Amino acid sequence: MAKVIILSKEDFEKLSEDVSPEYPFLKDNREIMSADPGGLFRCLMVRAEGEKENMLIAQGQNCLYLGYGRDYRSVDLQGVPEERIALEEPKAYQEHAVFYHRPSHINDLNGQNPLRPVPERQTSFQVEQVVVLCDEQFRQFQETGLKDDQIFLFYYSDKMWFDPGSLCWHCVLVKSETGKEGILVDAEGYSYARYAAFAPDCDRLRLRDVPVHYEYPARAPEQKKSRKRKEPER
Repeated sequence: MAKVIILSKEDFEKLSEDVSPEYPFLKDNREIMSADPGGLFRCLMVRAEGEKENMLIAQGQNCLYLGYGRDYRSVDLQGVPEERIALEEPKAYQEHAVFYHRPSHINDLNGQNPLRPVPERQTSFQVEQVVVLCDEQFRQFQETGLKDDQIFLFYYSDKMWFDPGSLCWHCVLVKSETGKEGILVDAEGYSYARYAAFAPDCDRLRLRDVPVHYEYPARAPEQKKSRKRKEPER
């Protein structure tokens, strides 16, 4: 057993109705779960506060494995960490976008240009690389830089292509340090945004394990150092 998750009774009932792999607590604990059919399962035990019954959840590469337990007290949980959480709803991810050919301004992408009505057809996409600009650089990129050559698009040209078989854009996400919105780019072998789409909220994009590059002067956020407890003086 990897961890025990304790929910309120209402949250446990909600989870029991539909166990989605998109629940944030499952994503947060993905690294400690594993599933080997016919072998070892490292799983989460999820139960309601004050209740005996529980749910066992293990996650493999592409699916969840679920089990049911009548009484958690019959399981040896000595040394297994516990965590009490409120159940957060699964995040609604942006899976599709409208890619425009040779846009010149952000308004060409976000529906604000009346001369470029938003087409009904949207296509799927997959982010292969994230490029973070400082806020001022990103503002300039949105307003005047879409049609200009960009060194970071040249550098990541191998991360951008369109797959006609699956109708999927493989693209670079360009975003700012502090803002939520971003621009999905397929330069199609060029160094400017030959095809681009608007992403209103980068938190709703699937970016797990996607490499991130901070274009100078943008800088990666500093990781907080854990404070070590001082040993008492003898």
